[in-house]
Amino acid sequence: MKSKRVFSRFLSRSLGPWLMILCGDALARDRYTEDWEEQRDALSKQGIAFQLSYTGSFMDHLHGGFRHGTNWQGLLDFAVMVDLEKVLGWRGAKFHAEGIWVQGPSASSLAYVGNINEVSNIQGLAATARPYHVWLQQRLWDDKLRFTAGWMTLDTDFMISNSANLFINSALGPIQTWNINFAAPVYPVAALGFLAEWQINKQYELQMGVYDGNTGGERGNRRSSNTRLGHDDGAAILLEGARTHEIAGLAGSIKLGTGWNTGLFIDNPTGNPVQGNGHFYGMLDQTLVHGHGKDAPDRLTFFTRVGRAISPGRSMVDFTLDMGVTGSGFRPADQWGLMMTRSRVSRSFVAASAAGGVYSSNSETALELTYKAQFSSWLALQPTLQHIINPQSGTPDATVVGMVLMLTF
Repeated sequence: MKSKRVFSRFLSRSLGPWLMILCGDALARDRYTEDWEEQRDALSKQGIAFQLSYTGSFMDHLHGGFRHGTNWQGLLDFAVMVDLEKVLGWRGAKFHAEGIWVQGPSASSLAYVGNINEVSNIQGLAATARPYHVWLQQRLWDDKLRFTAGWMTLDTDFMISNSANLFINSALGPIQTWNINFAAPVYPVAALGFLAEWQINKQYELQMGVYDGNTGGERGNRRSSNTRLGHDDGAAILLEGARTHEIAGLAGSIKLGTGWNTGLFIDNPTGNPVQGNGHFYGMLDQTLVHGHGKDAPDRLTFFTRVGRAISPGRSMVDFTLDMGVTGSGFRPADQWGLMMTRSRVSRSFVAASAAGGVYSSNSETALELTYKAQFSSWLALQPTLQHIINPQSGTPDATVVGMVLMLTF
């Protein structure tokens, strides 16, 4: 009953004011704050663009796991993009500076469910105005070759499935055989990195990234991006190739990639530090049913992602499989999705945990059903229903319901 009262208060206080504007003229705007009396458009023509967005995530852990309860967090994201060709005459150059502000209690879904992956993909320790992405990019050969360097996160460039991006569960971010086994830079902590992208032709693309191998985690970077290059951090090196195709006139893409981290890891059987670990992965995005009209969104798509750890004895998760379908909703801009993700815990990790008196399941599965209602280009609401089967900590199967609010100012 308490969680239901909290949920009601959240809807009335947080969503209510925004839903009231649906009866007005605000939905016709491209952004909620419009064009600042044409100043935004004028700055854009001069090469300076701003972006401000807010995401609010409310999760109610209904049953199962360690305990029941609610978890709310907000994410404010502010970015400035400068076209240096327009501003300074520096041909093909771009500058990007971005900061994030994570609000709300830092209790994660792990404290409720005992699972591997967060049920909210904006989950993080509360931190005010943390620098995030700050980089400089140089484009060459009619934008076919791009070099980017600065403070970055690898999950904005690698292991990305356009269909999987719809889902709220964090397992559909970086593939778990990388995200869980390594401390390389992913949301919400950036680190020094370099990215090279080569658009070989309209069908093939190749990219390679080199990043600091260990960010030190959120607690060591609550007010900053990671700027340290410790001698034990190592380097995270990733390589990914992508190919687009058509099958019976239906568009699709295949990505194959690998990653290696040269830092120190703990060997599960012995507990000794060892050098290096990595993974490889494959991904498929495939349209199944076209949308009505030339520019209409696809009515049905399928995706799958597979990841495998190169050294299971140095990993917590040695294999992962994601798959799902997405489709257009009741209105053209709406989307719905149904997905399944399964993470297999390495045998050596399970055995090492048991030897230390800690239980670990052999695998964990998450199911999610979600619907994104796009009321305008700047306002969306997305309910999510998730069921966690066999949580890694050994707790009972858990069910979580949530609501995500997305605003663009």
